[in-house]
Amino acid sequence: MRQRILLITLAIALLETPWITACADSKGMDSFSKSVSSVSKGTESIQKVLASDQPSDAGAKATSQPANPAAGRPAEGESAPIMLWVKKGYPWDNALHSEFSINGKTINIYTSDTTDSIGEYLKPGWNTLAIKTTVQEPATKNNGLTFRIGPMRKVIKGKREEMLMDPVLWEFHNHTDWKFGKDKQYSHPLGPGVKEVTLSFRVYFASLQQENAELKAGDFVLTGKPHYTPDWNSPVTATVFVNGTPLNTFTAAPRQLVITTLLKEGKNEITLVSTRVKNSIQSNDIEFSVAGPAVWMVQKARFAVNPILQFNSMQGWTMDPRTGVLINKAKPDSETVERVIPFFLKEAPTGGK
Repeated sequence: MRQRILLITLAIALLETPWITACADSKGMDSFSKSVSSVSKGTESIQKVLASDQPSDAGAKATSQPANPAAGRPAEGESAPIMLWVKKGYPWDNALHSEFSINGKTINIYTSDTTDSIGEYLKPGWNTLAIKTTVQEPATKNNGLTFRIGPMRKVIKGKREEMLMDPVLWEFHNHTDWKFGKDKQYSHPLGPGVKEVTLSFRVYFASLQQENAELKAGDFVLTGKPHYTPDWNSPVTATVFVNGTPLNTFTAAPRQLVITTLLKEGKNEITLVSTRVKNSIQSNDIEFSVAGPAVWMVQKARFAVNPILQFNSMQGWTMDPRTGVLINKAKPDSETVERVIPFFLKEAPTGGK
């Protein structure tokens, strides 16, 4: 009954949208009925993924890559290995030193600009990335480090050779929540005298297949971006499943993915799994939209897409004012909030043209 109410409410809200329609006639009802069983299978697949550290069957079909698609040797359609790119906010010395680890394995301790190859440490499916930051005082000026993860390659700009990361899969900051005072001392909202804080991010690595897809006429896209700014962390990570197929987790880095091949005529489901980040206090959100089909705009020389669905990652969470810890409103002991957002496509997507 709850799912039926959600579908009816969504249909009313989107009634005037030309690219999406509710199943109001008998033909639509037949299409809806046929889609229910496949969506149920997708939901079962998601439950298996959430219960383990391995990718689902749907995810495995979507990747079709070597045993470890993140490893140093690029897979078909992928031009560069997965790298960790660390960069200071300002040219002067940085007093926030960070130990970065993946699945319990320390990669390095970072103080300044550098890059490291990390493909061998990432595994398909769920990964835990941790940033343990320690203050080195006294500090002369405020500074911090930004950590970006993604495929990285050399590009030529004029007479210069530069490194380009495209796309940036995940982005984190070690300075979020730290305050630099007039006494040149750092403080943290977790308490007086706190000089070491560990942030723990749970992320899903699917592959680069969806990331590399080129937008073409008729395509549908999923866009995720921070509500405020990518310059500080979100207190949650957000993992999206499209009809049971997992995508790479979203963090503060804005991304747009072509999801046409994951959609179908009739009922579709977006499952959003948001996971709280340990010791992250400052407010931010990750906002999503599904849009399409893409139409080429001659005068603007680019594709335009019509939004058909919007949702965000902080819904279902509340913050304990005493501890600063995010609490699942429905299940206080849970580290995650899972939401299912159904929508209906009148016609099968015909993108890629």
